[in-house]
Amino acid sequence: MSLDSRLARTLCARLCHDLGGAIGTLVGTLDLAGEHGAEMIALSRETATILRQRLRLYAAAWGGPTTEFDAAGLAALLEGAPAWPRVRFVLDRLAPGAMLPAGLVPLALNAALLAAEALPRGGTVILSGSAEAGLVTWPEGQSAAWPAPFLSLLGGAPPDAALEGGPRRVLAPLLLALAAEAGWEVSLGLAAGDAAAPLTLLPSRG
Repeated sequence: MSLDSRLARTLCARLCHDLGGAIGTLVGTLDLAGEHGAEMIALSRETATILRQRLRLYAAAWGGPTTEFDAAGLAALLEGAPAWPRVRFVLDRLAPGAMLPAGLVPLALNAALLAAEALPRGGTVILSGSAEAGLVTWPEGQSAAWPAPFLSLLGGAPPDAALEGGPRRVLAPLLLALAAEAGWEVSLGLAAGDAAAPLTLLPSRG
């Protein structure tokens, strides 16, 4: 099986996993609506909102470039992340008033989602930069650390090795594939003390 096929299948499995929990909750609350009335209806609406937000996020992150977004629009999309609100996304350091081109939106969103996976105990993901100067994201929080498979990929490990970790590890090889497609380079900067190193995405100089 080709790498593209494995990546697509693993991403589909991740999508089903992340949406399945919300769908299961929605079905369960609807089943109980007759017994518990308003309480279950309110929970159903809340779950439906979460599901809608997650679908919008994944459509923008994984469905291919569709439209440009500013910082507020990206932040609204990231409220659909599975880690939110345990992980907060701060995007006010993006270029003020600038729109991120459609082709870079998936790159920015997946970088932020990957940074959220570096926060097992919750925290904050910062995203800064611009389309011209490049993007930088980093996780801040207790025990913040980039996933080991991602570090291995940056060190030259084949993407197949990361995909062996299953759907929960698909973001790292996906981010690198998106960056290569956009002609951007991915690297880690220098960490300050015990903090996680910043993830830098820059337009290729070649």
